[in-house]
Amino acid sequence: MVGGSPGAGVDIIARHIAMELEHELATKVQVENRPGDSGNIAAEHVARCRPDGYTLFVSARPNVAYGALQANPRYDLRRELQPIGLMASAPSVVIAGKDALITSARELATWAKDYPMSIRCASGGVGSTGHLLCEEFQQEANVELMHVPYIYADQAFSHAIGGYVDTVFITLSAALPYLRADAVQAIAVSGQERAPSAPTIPTFHEQGYVDLRGNAWYGLMAPIATRPEIAQRLNTSLNRVLSRRQLREQLHGLGYILPSELNSADALRQLIEEEAVHWADVGTDHWSPAPRH
Repeated sequence: MVGGSPGAGVDIIARHIAMELEHELATKVQVENRPGDSGNIAAEHVARCRPDGYTLFVSARPNVAYGALQANPRYDLRRELQPIGLMASAPSVVIAGKDALITSARELATWAKDYPMSIRCASGGVGSTGHLLCEEFQQEANVELMHVPYIYADQAFSHAIGGYVDTVFITLSAALPYLRADAVQAIAVSGQERAPSAPTIPTFHEQGYVDLRGNAWYGLMAPIATRPEIAQRLNTSLNRVLSRRQLREQLHGLGYILPSELNSADALRQLIEEEAVHWADVGTDHWSPAPRH
């Protein structure tokens, strides 16, 4: 189960891996889209499902950050879902309309400093990856943008293409078809180095924004009570799938970065813990969420 719409970054990676897992496990693997609330509706649903290994969740950054943004979260990802393994990561890119005057991250920051709250930064909702990166860029650049939340990320993206909003942070994998069709322009991409699938886009890092935690990531998770032997079999199957050359080439061409070696459930758990600490700090410093009871 994925918490994004068809065509979103999380949906693309889920469908490619599900197709391969179907052959690996010799059973039907169906991707169900349950978008809304930055993927947390889907996460909460899977956390309540029978822990038999047949209902899994593709987690992402917003599911970890959820706890930092909500005073009384409906579920706890770290206590109600267990990691199976990392599926992939993907650079994020900030997009503007084809005819936009802002063409770089520095220009975006300069304009925002001169005209606070004048730049409209769209996202797929409060707590979505786009929202988190928009807020983090504001913090690092010391500027104020106007956050414009939509129900779904694809709505935010389409309005950025049409010029109804100024910018949107989105995964490179979702933006690539539009970039290649010259329908939008990319201002900057996350990561220490330029993305191989889009080498002409400068990174935030080379434009002076070195602390932006921009790369999206996707992890396979199961209900917390799933038996260890089932979780281990799923991890082994995932790693076998991720080692296939054809799949790796396909996903690299779509802008994804796959684990370079066999990845364990503990590695994903560590990533989730690190993300939880980071976004709790960002939330405390920038959003000032209400105290938990």
